[in-house]
Amino acid sequence: MKQFCITIVGVGQIGSRHLQALCRLTSPVRIDLVDPSNQSLQTARDRYEEILPCRKEKDIELWLHNSLVDVPDKLDLVIVATNSSVREQVIKDLIEKCPPKSLILEKVLFQRTEQYAVVKNILNEKSVPTWVSCWMRTTELFKQIKLALDLDYAIELKVNGSNWNMGTNSIHFMDLFSYITECNNFKFTDIKLDKKLLGSRHKGFNEFSGQMIGRNLRGDTLNLSHLETAVEIPTIEIVNGPNSYKVIGLEGKVRFESSSDLANQIGEPILPYQSQLTHIWVDDILSRGICELPTYEESMPLHLELVRVFIEHLEKITGEIIEECPIT
Repeated sequence: MKQFCITIVGVGQIGSRHLQALCRLTSPVRIDLVDPSNQSLQTARDRYEEILPCRKEKDIELWLHNSLVDVPDKLDLVIVATNSSVREQVIKDLIEKCPPKSLILEKVLFQRTEQYAVVKNILNEKSVPTWVSCWMRTTELFKQIKLALDLDYAIELKVNGSNWNMGTNSIHFMDLFSYITECNNFKFTDIKLDKKLLGSRHKGFNEFSGQMIGRNLRGDTLNLSHLETAVEIPTIEIVNGPNSYKVIGLEGKVRFESSSDLANQIGEPILPYQSQLTHIWVDDILSRGICELPTYEESMPLHLELVRVFIEHLEKITGEIIEECPIT
């Protein structure tokens, strides 16, 4: 059986979870980890060993590097899980050294608006199929909700709660909205972000609170609300004509309520962790050349709209010209 070559660039919190998921692949695989931090590489190895009993160790080769220079020249797939500030350069370095057959990019993609077209041109020039890790559309719960929707009615998707990291995670809900409405042309029209910026668990980045409301060309509405002071479990509510669907919680076992019988049909749903997802996407790409994640070109306009809103807000509260959006 062929051994596939997969590389993960950036093995911090999210990259190491991608690694855990890759241990669930059934095909023989060589996995190369790249990170300038030896501590991150060690943490990734530790998490790899936590999950290893789920398959035969002889089927996996694990290599650790501080630089892309040492990875194989022929790569079946690369996951770029660095932060947004260095991702463009990583992609350029990767393409120059050894263009992979496929790419998965973590979100938020980039901090500067001009970077999106630059990377798009590079990927198109080298014909590298690329997907973005907006995972909600790939879960069974949201697939079932989408099947239950009637597009003859307008759709409203509302997100409420605290501690869901508006800067980092808004793109997930924008992508889910695009998926269930089947419309990618979207613009925020009513923005009420708080002046006070919140700290991020990622050093050098910021988070936001407040409310952002937008609409697509179909007339559907996305309403994102992040509460700074209250402690409230994040809730996703989808209203579609006479029916409504509510998901309480964002990962693991969640509560699901619906005005129809769908909640009874589904039972106790689970929104999988990253370590339970990546191998499914990778297996689809390696075996069929397709993936349920949004493509780079599908995700690009949504990212640009999000970056636009946050940059304009930062310029408004600082009175300065802002070129980089400090989210990742």
